Amino acid sequence: MNRPRHRQPFDRHSQLAVGRARVERLLSTSNPLSALRDPSLLAALGVAASSPFRGGVMHPDTQPALSGAMDALPALESGIAKPALPATVGVFGDDTLLHAFENSALMRSIDPLDWEAGVRDSQIILLGPQSTRSRRGRGRVIEYAREHSLPLIYVDLGTAAPTAEQLRLAARCDRIFAVSEENAGVFQNARSAPPTSADDDARISSPQLIPVEVVACPVNPLHRSPLGSRQVVPPLVTYLGDLGTQLPTEVGESLKWTLDGVLAAGADLLISPEARVEAALTTQYWPHVQDWVSNRRSELDRLTDIGVVAHTISGSQTAFSPRVIELQASGSFVLSTYNQGVNSYYPQVHVANSTLDVASMLEALQRTDLRRAQNDGVRQVFSENHATDVLRQILHSVGLSDPASAPRVLAVTDDEDDVLRAELSVQTVGGVDVVTWREASMRSAGYDVLLPVSSAHHYASTYVADHLAAMAYQSAQVVAKLDSGAEDQGHRHVEGSLGDLALTAWWRPDLGEEMSAEKLAGSLAEARVYIAEESSHRPRRADSPRRTSMELAQGDDFDEVSRQVAQTSRDADLRLSVVVPIYNNGPHLRHKAFASLLRSSAFSDMHVLLVSDGSTDPLTLDTIQDLTEDHPNVSAFHHARGGSGSASRPRNTGLDLAQTEFVTYLDPDNEAIEDGYAELYAAIQEHQDVDFALGNMSQWAKRRSMQPYAEVLQTVFADDIDGAGNITVPPRALEALRFRPMGIQTVVARTEWLQSLNLTQPVGAVGQDSYFFQQMLHYAKSIRAIDVGVHTYYMAVSNSTVNTLNPHYFRKYLPLDRARAKWLDEVGLLDAYKTDRLEPFLVSWLLPKLRRVKPEEWQEAAENLAELLDCYGEYEWTQPTAISFWKDLNAARSPRVQSCG
Repeated sequence: MNRPRHRQPFDRHSQLAVGRARVERLLSTSNPLSALRDPSLLAALGVAASSPFRGGVMHPDTQPALSGAMDALPALESGIAKPALPATVGVFGDDTLLHAFENSALMRSIDPLDWEAGVRDSQIILLGPQSTRSRRGRGRVIEYAREHSLPLIYVDLGTAAPTAEQLRLAARCDRIFAVSEENAGVFQNARSAPPTSADDDARISSPQLIPVEVVACPVNPLHRSPLGSRQVVPPLVTYLGDLGTQLPTEVGESLKWTLDGVLAAGADLLISPEARVEAALTTQYWPHVQDWVSNRRSELDRLTDIGVVAHTISGSQTAFSPRVIELQASGSFVLSTYNQGVNSYYPQVHVANSTLDVASMLEALQRTDLRRAQNDGVRQVFSENHATDVLRQILHSVGLSDPASAPRVLAVTDDEDDVLRAELSVQTVGGVDVVTWREASMRSAGYDVLLPVSSAHHYASTYVADHLAAMAYQSAQVVAKLDSGAEDQGHRHVEGSLGDLALTAWWRPDLGEEMSAEKLAGSLAEARVYIAEESSHRPRRADSPRRTSMELAQGDDFDEVSRQVAQTSRDADLRLSVVVPIYNNGPHLRHKAFASLLRSSAFSDMHVLLVSDGSTDPLTLDTIQDLTEDHPNVSAFHHARGGSGSASRPRNTGLDLAQTEFVTYLDPDNEAIEDGYAELYAAIQEHQDVDFALGNMSQWAKRRSMQPYAEVLQTVFADDIDGAGNITVPPRALEALRFRPMGIQTVVARTEWLQSLNLTQPVGAVGQDSYFFQQMLHYAKSIRAIDVGVHTYYMAVSNSTVNTLNPHYFRKYLPLDRARAKWLDEVGLLDAYKTDRLEPFLVSWLLPKLRRVKPEEWQEAAENLAELLDCYGEYEWTQPTAISFWKDLNAARSPRVQSCG
């Protein structure tokens, strides 16, 4: 495995000084533009060999090579498993809707000048934001639809806030569909506005209550798919923009990180002219802009391995650039500015944290990891965003289509193998029956997909989903996966295949009554076959069996795993344990936390301890198994099936298991950054008296912010810093720090010291890591604070334990606050905590969470909050918002209940 070289954080002042000198030299030349083509000056300017400056605008042969490859791309197809729906759908005045749902049904464009024929032949009429531009005939179309009971549906596939005119038009429809929750809320909450006198819809009355639903952003295989995407072309990273958008300032900064990181990694960059305007790109990127790109966006998406996306909206779980969907559907790996929904639902997309982060990621990226991320994206978008499925949801809402149903899959083998049957029973698309070839012959009409399988292979839980996704975007009846380690290229059609029958899938094969492996293999040699890339399968390993359901139900034996962990640590001379608590979040584990650890220059010294809190998700279990098989410095422990409710239990187990000299923690949905763990690891080795070393944390909510923990500690304890730069922890240090919480994921500690404290994170509680840090600081004698980013905390991951707001959220704090109040009392810090921390935490953190709870759940949540506050005993509340909370709670209670405030 390639290891990234260790990079030091950029020295801004040094960079500015060097840059100033280089620019002065450039400007002193008689012709600066000509000088940019001088190789000797380019070397002095520090321009990488890959920069387009080194050949004028672009490498001379790149455009012809790309043009030839684009011309050679096969035509895109509809999916054999996703035929057009049996309905006639009229679209009035919105070409975006026609394009999005092309061939998903019989789509008809309704001409405003000759609308009657189009409306008369339609079973349903769609309108969208562009329909507001077509006033002529619109009122008559709506009136006709009303008179003839034709459903009128308003569909908004954009993320821009709807205009007043769009709201008025939507109010005249029977149903509204939007791809973002925010826009759905706007439509839901908008009151019917009286039509303007100029509006030809004025005579149409507006219903007050209209059903509003959220739909997925559709991807249509006629416009985007990975078909033909693995041609050999010059390696490029593309930024093709998002047509018609303007980026906010903070997004522009994040985009700059991304583009600078691409160039710093030595990659070639290609930018569309639209992106130059939309993102207000500075002139340093203009040489990478090519005018011809505008008309070849779809082809470029298929040919280039990596595409860049910038989002106009960051703080939304559903509103993000459709380019994320388009690029993944085309088989590209995505580099993205931050967006909450992208980070939550597409962990295989890399979110830029800094220039260094992007450059390090690209330098360390292995082909196998690149292909896995690309294939995960293809599978996800064609499983969740297919245009036919989105249109089906719309039609079903008015009774014109049955609800979506997954294709029926039948696996066939003559191998008597319980493991094989167990693997097929836990597929992400649902359990798959496994029968013999003889039994399959008697069930020829009872399935849509025939799946030959073999005990020679391990089939991951996404194996069937991979095949079904391929059948959703191309028309071949047979899909064949490349075998493990194959040098061949995927995402292409061939006429006949001699590949492994047990890696194929067949859409409704016509084999007659006598079915056999031999007969199917003969058909494979003559059929048109789609070659899918290697993913979701590997050769079966006898020395690494998958855990059975019974073993997972019982959990691992701690003593046995502890012996294995100790053996691994000794054999590989590992020195830094990284405890990763896991519960049903395998994709984030693989693409976020673990991928970031792989980029660390200290990875070879790390012992990564994957501790499952009883995960039940097959994909997570597969991920844990894969990582332990692929990396000798990774060990796993499984608690009995079923979670404990938080990361406490697996973190406690991980610390108990740790056998190395040093230990740290990283959650699966967070990322290590800036090689911070390596710097902390080096520092604590160098300073033998230090109990732990600590760095900084960046965090994302709607935008990125930095928690400067090192600076805070160095400032608060400035008088306690010794000659070596270490902090001698004073008595009542927590009080001096005003109990400010800091994350344990920014800490590298001495394992023996930490284990000797016998600290236990309260099981089932949230927020326990900050309490754990408070205890660590209280008991430490000496610490070292280093001004380096260590990890990124994504605050708004959907379905995260700390982001799901309901009454139970506040109850999950109870174990923490009971334990903390008891401990603070034992160490004589309870009164100080109540004065310095309790009320500020209530006002700044807990009450804002309470305001986001549903109104009907407010009192239950407030009672839970009151109970956890009572853990700290009597307190005189002083801040207005705290006093208001108690007044509101008392007002909601029975009059007999007296105030606690």
